[in-house]
Amino acid sequence: MRAELEQTINANLQLVKGLVGVIASEPDMGQVRFSFLARALFDDSEQLHVLAGAPDLVVQMIYPFVGNEAVIGLNYREHEAQRDAALRARDTSELVLAGPVDLVQGGRGFIGRYPVFLNDFTGGKKFWGIVSAVIDEERLYEASGLLDEDLKLDVALRGHDGLGDVGSIFFGDQDMPQKNPVSVQVTLPNGSWSLLAIPKNGWAATAPNVWQLRAFLSVAFLIVLLPLLYSAHLMRLRGKQNKALAAREKQLELVHERLRVALSASAIGVWETNLRTGVNLWDDRTNELFGCEEVIYARSAADWEGALHPEDRELAKRQFQTAIATKGNVNSQFRIITPKGEVRYLQSRCSYYHAEGEDPKMVGVNWDVTEEVEMKNALLEAKKLAEGQNKELKSAHQQIEHLAMHDELTGLPNRRLLDQHLRMMQENAEEGIGLAILSIDLDRFKQINDTLGHRAGDATLCHFANALRANAPRDGFIGRVGGDEFVLVMPCDGRLDVLEKLAQRIIDAANQPLNFEGQVCRFGASVGVACTPDNAIEYSHLLVRSDIALYRAKQDGRNCCSFFTDELHTSILRTRELSEEILQGIEQSQFVPHYQPQFDAHSLSIIGVEALARWQHPERGVLSPVEFMDAADDLNVMDKLDEIILQRVLDDMAAWEAAGIHVPNASVNVSSSRLEHEDLIMSLSQFDIKPGQLTFELVETIFLDESKKIVDENLARIQDMGIDIDIDDFGTGHASIVGLLRLHPKRIKIDRQFVAPLTESAEQRRLIKSIIDMGKSLNIEVLAEGIEQEDQVRILRLLGCDAFQGFLFGHPMAADDMARFVKDHQVQARPSKMTVL
Repeated sequence: MRAELEQTINANLQLVKGLVGVIASEPDMGQVRFSFLARALFDDSEQLHVLAGAPDLVVQMIYPFVGNEAVIGLNYREHEAQRDAALRARDTSELVLAGPVDLVQGGRGFIGRYPVFLNDFTGGKKFWGIVSAVIDEERLYEASGLLDEDLKLDVALRGHDGLGDVGSIFFGDQDMPQKNPVSVQVTLPNGSWSLLAIPKNGWAATAPNVWQLRAFLSVAFLIVLLPLLYSAHLMRLRGKQNKALAAREKQLELVHERLRVALSASAIGVWETNLRTGVNLWDDRTNELFGCEEVIYARSAADWEGALHPEDRELAKRQFQTAIATKGNVNSQFRIITPKGEVRYLQSRCSYYHAEGEDPKMVGVNWDVTEEVEMKNALLEAKKLAEGQNKELKSAHQQIEHLAMHDELTGLPNRRLLDQHLRMMQENAEEGIGLAILSIDLDRFKQINDTLGHRAGDATLCHFANALRANAPRDGFIGRVGGDEFVLVMPCDGRLDVLEKLAQRIIDAANQPLNFEGQVCRFGASVGVACTPDNAIEYSHLLVRSDIALYRAKQDGRNCCSFFTDELHTSILRTRELSEEILQGIEQSQFVPHYQPQFDAHSLSIIGVEALARWQHPERGVLSPVEFMDAADDLNVMDKLDEIILQRVLDDMAAWEAAGIHVPNASVNVSSSRLEHEDLIMSLSQFDIKPGQLTFELVETIFLDESKKIVDENLARIQDMGIDIDIDDFGTGHASIVGLLRLHPKRIKIDRQFVAPLTESAEQRRLIKSIIDMGKSLNIEVLAEGIEQEDQVRILRLLGCDAFQGFLFGHPMAADDMARFVKDHQVQARPSKMTVL
């Protein structure tokens, strides 16, 4: 009961605490605004009876209004029953819970009184008044179980007005303290009650045979306790066994998942044959290798034999039968003919397997080696031809073979030779000697190609190839596997510090500028490292891991080194999962705009709203752009999200207008990449955009002085369509006065990082004053973002700011909440009730 009382009272009072904070920021609040805010609190509470606002201790606002009109005008200083608690709340500056008291409008209840203080311009505090929350007495008792008819206790509450043991009894038997009750303390905000209780029929007298009874109960207790203790011991042992079993199962799942990923990455098909029934089981990859359009997992031996090339059929069958007879292994290569007539070479490995109680089986794997066999055959054919030729033809053959395996520009081995090298090292791997692979990618190489030409790019690649040769160990293998991608393969004993130093030497070498025909070529290198000191994984998988580590190095800012870890692999999988959820969210219209109001600096009338993208995630709730913007950018769906948000904004504005709610303008963020699309104007023409209805905010850093021609043309045509342009986060990027003159936006928005220290920093005030003066001289409006304090409002007004936006005036909200906000603001802003901060 004590817990229910404390929880119910504190829950109701905490609901009201948010209302107190709003009143502190809106001291001139009227009855309409008060009712709008209080209505939401009543939806979350069954015990709240009345909420009242009393500026200067005189009630002027109340909710619900109907039925409580008599309370309006109540002066707490003159009301004897409520005066002491109200003055105590004012003088202590703390919440006071009084009651129960007889209410002016009838009934009884407990009253929580919150003192409200305002921060003045000098940093002091000024008493505004009191917010009173009335908790219905009977509902509180009922919710706490005090009125339960099946209650087997007589209870009483002592501590009127939260005075604890010194207060009077206000519920239950007044004589309860003389009946030796059990007592617990009910903790209240700045006070307490005492909850007293005795059995329904009083305390029983001691029985005459009490000692015999106690002895009997002690024996019975031991009889029950000992088996329980033994059972608890057994349960603890079982719990440990269950934990160990769960750990083994988790490890088994991890091994299974690793095997699945490894098989998927290696393109290997798995099969098994039941030697008793003759049923063959093929996985998806095996079906694919044999060219089966329809995936069938259970097949017969005829399916395999029928696919074998006629020239290889007998040998393959004989090898298979020999392995069955000797219960041994098969490592063979044969050709198959797919249903479409394509000839493929397959490598097959299988082993005899017979588990106890099961049928004997052959279990094996297949993979496609067509490319390797054809290359081998081509080399053999070239060798035969070369043997019949003179030395010149032999030299030509060697040159062709070298070109097939090496990069023509740098002379380094290419990807094909790298794959062969990895396979060879895998086959000849020695125990205790592992392998490390460094994947390297040049930074800023594209800029060199774009600005200085491909000849400079080729010189850069050759320069870096020589740097790799100079820094790689003698037993290392260097290859160029892409345009500006290189790979270094070397033996590894697991010492990460050696690999890190080598990677840093490579990065330092790349940072040395190259002088090409009088032009300085500056570039860098990002390195991803993966190693296996015990050869526990396939080397081809190790190469994939080094590529993943390289991707992380680029994410970390480039020109650095990153090692592959399990956490990195998990992060990659998480990013992939997020990308799939984003695509699904676009399909299911989960991306919606939230709106933050913008206000005229002088009249405080709403001049527009800024539309901010939000993701209504089905499981994680409403997500801000920081949760998904990077992933969406990698998916290249930012343009799609911009179109979705724009359409929803236009739909919401039309709905508001139909409901009689006028929002003059809506600002929509647009990325710089979208401004570079040649079909931007055509896509905008499909929307029903009225002149002056929309403003496009350039949210990214824009090089206005060096913008592309298509960007300038799109911006000019956007303004011709009646769409205004705002420069967002002004002062943090590269926008210049020349760029502003050419673009001539409607408004520049001062970033919140300049506004936040405004009240303490004279330097920040001078800086903002300069921005505002520049805007006025260019006939450009200035809006300040991130306003959270009234002092900031006053200073910005004195500095000449035109418009405001920030949490002080309104948080971003959904379309329906925005409509109610605008409607309430319009009611409060009528000439007879308009207030100015």
